[in-house]
Amino acid sequence: MSILLSAGHYFGKEQQFNETALFKLNITAYQPNTHLHDHYHENAYLSLLISGGYEEVAGRRQQAILPGEVLFRPAGYTHANRFHAIPGRCLNIEFKYPGLKELAPSQQLPSRLTVYKTGTFQYLYQLLYSFLQDPSSSMPEEYVLDWLSDVSAVKIPSRLPWLSKAKAILENEFDTHHTIHSLASRVYVHPIYLARAFREKEGMTPGEYQLEMRVKKAMFLLFTTALPIADIAFATGFSDASHLVRIFRRHYRSTPYQFRKLLNS
Repeated sequence: MSILLSAGHYFGKEQQFNETALFKLNITAYQPNTHLHDHYHENAYLSLLISGGYEEVAGRRQQAILPGEVLFRPAGYTHANRFHAIPGRCLNIEFKYPGLKELAPSQQLPSRLTVYKTGTFQYLYQLLYSFLQDPSSSMPEEYVLDWLSDVSAVKIPSRLPWLSKAKAILENEFDTHHTIHSLASRVYVHPIYLARAFREKEGMTPGEYQLEMRVKKAMFLLFTTALPIADIAFATGFSDASHLVRIFRRHYRSTPYQFRKLLNS
């Protein structure tokens, strides 16, 4: 008899999670040689294998899942798992149907198990990195919307009249946190469409674009003011100085302190 796992529940130990009206994001850990008997989930979800390995068993079909591979499991899909001798960890992205239907009434998720080879969706690995860095970040929502947009196969026209306005908002209001929903409402387009089109045209998500604007402004303030780093962080919309330091180092391979010291030497 198969076991039903209700919304938000998984076998394994939950290590960290984040939750919005659209999805639940979590990381679950599994002991070596763990066997999970036949079960199914109330909601559809994506599962990215971070480490370890396991066998996906559904009826007579069995498939080895390797690190980096992503599975989409539809709601009600019955399966069992046998983890290998190495501890396993999975990133799970569970879709909440009320939130999904409210956001995109016509959005159709895949109807069957789908296995994506490692690297298929670049932004899912960016999501993993962002989530591991800061579980409370709002950035993962943009990556989830990217995936929803990709599976809906929406075509993006060459000219997007609203794009320049969206970029101007992010450039001029870098000290204000803009969600994909708030930005979409400002430029009168659908959030899923905005997420896909923005990434396709700019090579990054709106959140990444805004982060780039913030760190550029921080660099400008380092050159033109003697403000303490904590004040620069506040002025440019970072949560605190350590957040600015982490992002600044990622962009410039230096901390703001090191850069200012070099400027003053």
